[in-house]
Amino acid sequence: MSRQQFFFSLGALGAAVLLILAAAAFGPGAVKGVGLGIGVACCTMSVSFTAVLRRHRRLRPEGHPELRVSGRVLGLWSLLGGATAAVAVWEIVGAAAFAPDVSRWLTLANGLLVATLACAGLVAHEIYTDRVVHMLEVVERPPREPA
Repeated sequence: MSRQQFFFSLGALGAAVLLILAAAAFGPGAVKGVGLGIGVACCTMSVSFTAVLRRHRRLRPEGHPELRVSGRVLGLWSLLGGATAAVAVWEIVGAAAFAPDVSRWLTLANGLLVATLACAGLVAHEIYTDRVVHMLEVVERPPREPA
């Protein structure tokens, strides 16, 4: 599962970079189209990642971060996937419903928010890892006695 978490965060960071670059480099009309396309792709990616998380869920996963909010336990990866999906849906609404000038600024803000979520996911992936670390211990043996 660790590999999917890493690539989800990396893909979200790539989508955020594309949103930020589109808002800075393209005209307002083009930003609407780019924002709509990236919003749909990011929403699909986030929902499928969250579905995979639900399918491979363990009862008490060791090494996986959890947040306790008002007596409920939320997995950090489910929270990041859901938040990214919510921002992607807002990007779709912003690109489809608002004027091009407003959509441009919303695209920039959404790109910055997705980049923040992706960086949080990458940091969480490095802090809480499933990898096994082996320890090599070097000990000194007493000299052999001649037989």
